Amino acid sequence: MEQDLIGLLVGEHRRLESLFAEIETARSPAARRSALDAAVTMLASHTATEERLLHAHLPAELADYEAAEHRRIGELVARLTELNDVDPAFGMLLAALLEAVREHVQEEETELFPRLPQSVRVTE
Repeated sequence: MEQDLIGLLVGEHRRLESLFAEIETARSPAARRSALDAAVTMLASHTATEERLLHAHLPAELADYEAAEHRRIGELVARLTELNDVDPAFGMLLAALLEAVREHVQEEETELFPRLPQSVRVTE
């Protein structure tokens, strides 16, 4: 199946935003953890897709920058998943993760994606 890579990534960004909203509005720790687990799984898949398909279309310096951003987010995820929900650091790390991903998404959608050729497509 051939589809627009940018469209695929933006669609994943919207799904992540939806999961983040679920995390922030969860009425119980279990619901928050469930949404967080889904977001972490989605982030891992999204990161792999970007690194496999998007980075090939970027100049090396930009691909390195994107990879560094992914590592920073991955480190936050790793630290967060080691904690339980009542740990005092959990809320701060969760907020840092959501902010980092939101900033990354905004940067991609407003600065990176518009610079890519409209013809960037992927076959899966």
